Amino acid sequence: MQNRAMLLAILPILLATMSFAGFVGNATIHAPAVILQTNNGTLTIIKLNVTTGTGIVNITGPLSVGQSTINSSEAAAIVASSKLGLNYKNYNFHYQINDNFANVSGPSAGTAMTLLALSALSHKSLLDNFTVTGVINYNGTIGEIGGVYDKIEAAKARGMSFIMVPFAGNNSLETEIYYLASRYFGMRVIPINNVSQAFLYATGSVPVSGLNVSFNVSDNYNISGIPQANLSCSNQCNQTALAELASFTLNFTNASISNVSAFSRFAPIARNLSINALEASQLAQKGYYYTSADVAFIDFINSFMFQNPNLSISRGQALLNSVSYYCSSLNPPPLTRSNYNDVLNGELRQLWGNVTINALLSQYNSTAIDSDGVLRNVYSAAEAYAWCKAASQIYSESSPSGSYQAVNVSNQLKPVAQSAISSALSSPSSSSVPSVYIIGAKVALDQGNYALALLDSDYMVSDEHSIPSNVSEGGIYNATASLINSSRFGAWATQFADEALFYMNESSLVSPQRSASMLSSGYYAALLGSEISNSTKEIYSMLTTAPVSKPSTTQPSSPSHALPSTINIIIILLLIIIALLLATLVVAFITLSELRNELRGGNQRGKRAR
Repeated sequence: MQNRAMLLAILPILLATMSFAGFVGNATIHAPAVILQTNNGTLTIIKLNVTTGTGIVNITGPLSVGQSTINSSEAAAIVASSKLGLNYKNYNFHYQINDNFANVSGPSAGTAMTLLALSALSHKSLLDNFTVTGVINYNGTIGEIGGVYDKIEAAKARGMSFIMVPFAGNNSLETEIYYLASRYFGMRVIPINNVSQAFLYATGSVPVSGLNVSFNVSDNYNISGIPQANLSCSNQCNQTALAELASFTLNFTNASISNVSAFSRFAPIARNLSINALEASQLAQKGYYYTSADVAFIDFINSFMFQNPNLSISRGQALLNSVSYYCSSLNPPPLTRSNYNDVLNGELRQLWGNVTINALLSQYNSTAIDSDGVLRNVYSAAEAYAWCKAASQIYSESSPSGSYQAVNVSNQLKPVAQSAISSALSSPSSSSVPSVYIIGAKVALDQGNYALALLDSDYMVSDEHSIPSNVSEGGIYNATASLINSSRFGAWATQFADEALFYMNESSLVSPQRSASMLSSGYYAALLGSEISNSTKEIYSMLTTAPVSKPSTTQPSSPSHALPSTINIIIILLLIIIALLLATLVVAFITLSELRNELRGGNQRGKRAR
């Protein structure tokens, strides 16, 4: 400690000495960080002093500095020098982090350090009313980091005018978190792609105004130009359950959007969500029930995020626990030949909900280390909750009433399901990260629910499949049309075929840039519909009548050989207990009488003694 105190005391002298021996420039910046122990954002000050030298880069100030931070400082010196056409080996870079009692680690200060080096080397002053976070890459681009929500909060609390963050894609979950935090705290948030762009904002060369980050969830479909859904299907073509599912999903989504609207700061996103909900309603009116439910489903997840904009780690876990309890409490109705398709699809969604929420809970301590992590968990929990809500509605609509004949799925379906799962897993484009479909299929297989495992493998196929890059839009269109023709067994498969037709029609009504995306969506919907159609047909062929429990018809045995029934055993036990009670009462009565006689005799003896 004495050595450290001495170093801090002589540091100004050393810097002054260096200034006489080749001072080049200096700069100061506010840099945000997250204190993991308290899950709070904070701002610290980083200073840079550049002198002529041999390419030495060092950091002083904190108790300790992690290797990733040291690497970032070196990358910052190299990138800044390169941007200015200089050789970093002709300079020494001394960074001082004004946080004497902290253990500093992580690469998120890389962009801030690069701006410092650019400022010191170019003698262009940085503004003092902003902060910036992001990883610096050697090509000058800026990489994503964590803890942005908490850093935005800290920037607002310290009076910064704006904060720059890494660009993360227009409709990504990270950008949604940027937007949510920007609106919630009323802070200007500017996504940036590279350090050159950041330097323009940092020096005031490009003015900053308004809440610059944007997030758009509107689909903007051309529903009025889409024909009515009218594909024919075979076996269980009653689409009432799907129509009710679309209506049910839309209702709980609209309720969630109303809660978002209560936050005036979230009014723009609430309007976008409402537009989507209206489109979902219009899709249902045209018979695209599953597409309608799908649009409302995504709408709900986004609205759920904005309903919970500021959860602590503990409250986030409580929310996950409540979703887990709800998902695990659902019970599917008995399978019959008239409801098996709906019930299995309901079970599928409950399975995905349980798999998702269980994974979230098992990893929560490692994934919710800051507010970004909590929000990501909330987003996935909303997905799980929506799946289970859908399952509950499907169960309600497909529950048999009155007399019915229950059915089972033959165990002969097991090898079919195993083969389908193995085939999906062996796909060249199969991801190394298990999806909810892969995990769900394996869980269903382990539980002996082979019909569920087979249906889940269909989603695996669609999820893992990729369209070859050399296939033209015309080729995708023709392949989709062919798949639609084989997607007609059951209402669910037919609805996916209708969804494919919706996207194919939509592709002709949008810009060329968006047309390819619509065609791809149509192809994957048709592929899923074809797979589900085949699996549903396979399952139907494997349905067997379930055994019915009947009253015993065994002839009564002779009294000498008959075993007592449960009721007889209970009666015998009761009689024994009663007999024991009566015997106890008799003994107690006799004992009490003898005691009374003894006392009476004692009283008489006492009178005689006096």
